[in-house]
Amino acid sequence: MHPMSRSAHHRFPVHLLTYCSLCLIFGIVNFPIKAENSPTAPTSPIRVGSVVGGHIHPALCRAANGDLLAVYNENGGGGKELLLARSTDGGLTWSASQPIPMIKECSIYPGSLTTLKSGEIVLHWSCYRVEGERRWRVPQFCTSKDHGVTWAPVTEIPLNDYTNYTCLRHPILELDANHWVCPFYDRTVIYDRSKNTITPFGDGRNHGMVPIVRTSQGTFISGAPQGHAPVPSGKPGNMVYGLLSSDQGQTWQPLQSLPYFGVAGYDLTALKQGSVVLTSILYGVGRDDEWAYELQLSHDAGQTWDKDHAVIIYSPGRPIKGRGWPRTVQIDEETLGTLFYDLDPKQPGGPGVFFIRTPINALQADEH
Repeated sequence: MHPMSRSAHHRFPVHLLTYCSLCLIFGIVNFPIKAENSPTAPTSPIRVGSVVGGHIHPALCRAANGDLLAVYNENGGGGKELLLARSTDGGLTWSASQPIPMIKECSIYPGSLTTLKSGEIVLHWSCYRVEGERRWRVPQFCTSKDHGVTWAPVTEIPLNDYTNYTCLRHPILELDANHWVCPFYDRTVIYDRSKNTITPFGDGRNHGMVPIVRTSQGTFISGAPQGHAPVPSGKPGNMVYGLLSSDQGQTWQPLQSLPYFGVAGYDLTALKQGSVVLTSILYGVGRDDEWAYELQLSHDAGQTWDKDHAVIIYSPGRPIKGRGWPRTVQIDEETLGTLFYDLDPKQPGGPGVFFIRTPINALQADEH
């Protein structure tokens, strides 16, 4: 959904270009992953639930009590319910998925999960609407104060000009208890929860449907690939490959450090330790197929990334079906968790949503 440069430099890591070109020639597409018996290796994919197809688009958060919540569509493209699965052991096992009962009379485009500083959880999604030739989406959310066990009634975000691009796929950015930055595809705005109103964010630019995070030092990082995101997607221009702000979004500086942002984009996760994790998609040479997911760290608010210690966490040896939409959270001081989906019908168990645990020290230089 985002207009991106086709530059090979930003579409695929340079250190993998030669290797993957040979792989495609000889029919080998397994990317190198650290040995499974290594203490710094990602786990094998853990099946969270089985799905049918379409806009599965999973969302992930860590609740204040330590539980992990995964929300997804079983049958996308306008599914009528969002399913929630829970893990109480850091993602090693998951409960059977159950529908969130508050969502009714909605053809759903999945959104995101966010755990607020208070511990309250916010679940976002958008409802498709059609009236004659006009098509639009209405963003909605509900909240939970008991770690996702029960949910408050649905709230509709008030806008005068909904479009077919009024949707988000990344967590909201909590400015304070009543003000949330919502990175919709067609606008980036602040939602005032106390007044149920919308105001512009920062300098008013549209970042697009991208992750916007705040580091523990207070710096804002935007995953915006362009200085001003056009809607709908158009010819790429003013490429910035990420933006940085030290004044609450009033001004932004280009990062020129983030990779190609494809249909499913990438994810940014600010860690408690101060570093930031980039969850990116590795694409085939000269094609848009997704071949693998990679994690890497930045210790300077996204200005540079430790590519020497990047870890490929999922590489099935074939294109990943359905775009995947990988999402990463910090499970504890030592572990990351990444949620995604893969619709390949030939994999064991068929199409599903999966979870991978990765030790944080796998992404860092060995100090010994």
